[in-house]
Amino acid sequence: MSKTLYVGIDAHQKENFCCLLDQDGNKVINIFSVANNLDGAKELENRIDLVMKEHCFTELKTATEAASFLDLHIVDYLASSKLLSKYSPSIYQFNPKITSGFKKAYPDKDKTDTVDAFVVADRLRFGRLPEPYEDSLPYFPLKRLTRYRYHLVSNISREKNYFLTHLFLKYSSFSDVKPFSNVFGKAGIAVITEFFSSDELASMNIEELVEFLIKEGKNRFKDPEAVAQKVKQVARESYRIRPTLANSVNLILSSTIENIRALTLSLKEVDEAISSEFKAFPNTLESVKGLGPVYSAGIFSEIGNIKRFSSHAKLAKFAGLTWRKSQSGNFEAEETRMTKTGNEYLRYYLIEAANSLRVHNEEYRLYYQSKYKEVPKHQHKRALALTARKLVRLVFALLTKNQLYKEKVEFSKNDVNF
Repeated sequence: MSKTLYVGIDAHQKENFCCLLDQDGNKVINIFSVANNLDGAKELENRIDLVMKEHCFTELKTATEAASFLDLHIVDYLASSKLLSKYSPSIYQFNPKITSGFKKAYPDKDKTDTVDAFVVADRLRFGRLPEPYEDSLPYFPLKRLTRYRYHLVSNISREKNYFLTHLFLKYSSFSDVKPFSNVFGKAGIAVITEFFSSDELASMNIEELVEFLIKEGKNRFKDPEAVAQKVKQVARESYRIRPTLANSVNLILSSTIENIRALTLSLKEVDEAISSEFKAFPNTLESVKGLGPVYSAGIFSEIGNIKRFSSHAKLAKFAGLTWRKSQSGNFEAEETRMTKTGNEYLRYYLIEAANSLRVHNEEYRLYYQSKYKEVPKHQHKRALALTARKLVRLVFALLTKNQLYKEKVEFSKNDVNF
């Protein structure tokens, strides 16, 4: 008869707290901590092996919970341990969301690191687990690049939002009048940063402003005078701010723009590095027009070995692209929230890829439009998420069958209303 040892690890930067439970939820030994370094990993490895032998356990399951990737080293060490390999260990990385709700079942327990390790172990014992960790060494360099790209995109978005917040202080009517299709275009940035205040911009001769826009926009405006008139409208309708505040706002705007430019340049370099690194991995994802090497690499590196997933539904759950039903009696809520308890990086790349496909792929464009028209609010967000869920099925099929994508010419009702 098989006996399973459940090991829960609450990972921190300096040490890992460990709890070992049997199948009945009893502590096999007292909760202990080891240093989160190589020596600590060896100590934990030996302790687990000793407990397995002394108590005649035949199976080993381990789970970790950590912020960021503080558990990465210990997970990878245990997964590649020759000493523990005879127990065919299954290792899981818990998203904190998985255990946060489970902790509420222990209202009498304090919030401590030892308790957290116990909860992780008990949640592991409870079952209904996410996909187990796999040795992703071949994908690791690519995964680090795609995750760093996610970090850069998030920072660019944050900087742009910060810029737009302070733009309101300088030109409060800018977002309403919208003189430029792209606020962050060269001409738009020049207007925002090179004029001290709305008074200076308002007093500028219209002919001079037209020449300024032609020069900064490299003569790409179809009607530069119409753009100039809108710019003048912004200057007229905006609040006037004090010169002392204008100095501070102008400095913040200029500095933020430099941050955006530097981050954008880094993003370009990372995209090139991802494309180069991805060439080492033969795959069929790039055969889909609109995915490209960057989005394909992000999806591919986070999935790893597709054989881990028995169905596209399991893959969707791993990405957090699932929705909880809200139903009671005869009532069923029309709006349901996405779970978002899965891999946030995979979810990000699937959604970004879906946004690209709705432009470049006719089948996905039609599907997106059909979902967009189904509801009166949150149309784009909902349609895009559902399009990403449809993409999961395609990704699963391409990687499982290792076949190239063939774009359809005619579409059935099922293609549009998956």
